[in-house]
Order: sequence, then C-alpha cells, then structure tokens
Amino acid sequence: MFSFLNGKSPFDEAEEKLEAGETVNGRPKLPSAPVMGWQDGVFLLVIIGLIVGGYHYYKYTKEKSAEMFASCDTLYVAAEADIAGLPAAEACYDSTWDLGFVSDSMEVLRQNRLGEISDKRNAMKDLLEDAKDAIALGDSAKAVGILGENKGYVLLRQDEQDEWKAITGLKK
Repeated sequence: MFSFLNGKSPFDEAEEKLEAGETVNGRPKLPSAPVMGWQDGVFLLVIIGLIVGGYHYYKYTKEKSAEMFASCDTLYVAAEADIAGLPAAEACYDSTWDLGFVSDSMEVLRQNRLGEISDKRNAMKDLLEDAKDAIALGDSAKAVGILGENKGYVLLRQDEQDEWKAITGLKK
C-alpha cells in the first residue's frame, strides 16, 4: 500500500530525484521515507473493521431471520390442527417484512403461507355469504348447517365474526 494521504508518494520523490540526476552507482536513489504512513495504517484498520463488522452483522441478521421464520412456521403448523391459531401465524409472517435478511426460500415460504391463509379467509367469507343468502330466503336451518361447528370465523373482521356468531346462535 502506498501513501496517498500526504499528497505525494515516495515514488514521486524518487522520480523527481532521478530527473535531478541524483543516482547511486547509476541507479536511481531509492526513497528514504516509509512506504506507508501512520494515517494509512489507521485507514486500513478502519476498512478492515468495517468489513469484519459487516460480516458479523450479516451473520447476526441471517440467524435472527431464520429464528423468526422458524417461530412463524411453528405457529402455522400448530394452526393446521386448530384454525384458531391462524391469525397469530399471519401476524408473525406479516412481521417478517421488516427483517434485514430474507433468503429466496424464506420469501417463497412467506408468500405461500400468507396466500394459504388468505385463501382460507376467502373461503370463510364465502361460507358466511352463503349463510346470509340462506337466511334471506328464510331458511335459518340451512344457514346454521352451512356454518356448522366451523371455527373459521377467527380469520374474519370483527363485524363478520359477529354475524357468524349470530347465525350459528340461531336454532335449527
């Protein structure tokens, strides 16, 4: 590494001396100044520190992202047995948008899981609409039968949940 912070490198000085005719045994006199100054050493240490720090930060964010996705996956797998856990899994996957590192496989997993939750929500909305249509036709038994013991209402908005509970509260 050559000194570049003090404005003139030792080789520039040697070239000037050679042009002035200063030689030792026919060869140009080598520069007497050090090749690298203390400022260059500090600069080099700062660059090395930034590289090492960046690498450790990358490893840390990658590890934290993997832990976050693992916890979201655990919530989703548990929600497959009991649909009541899907809102927590959805919130967990939604919180992963702010992570510093997300690999392609994590991105695909997040998109698939959020898509599946959205599909289940839309299916529950369709069931609710079918039940509302049955009530509009005066068939409350059919409406209660459509919704049945399904706990899918947890994916719906609060007003839709209230409608769902009101319909399932009707007598057959």
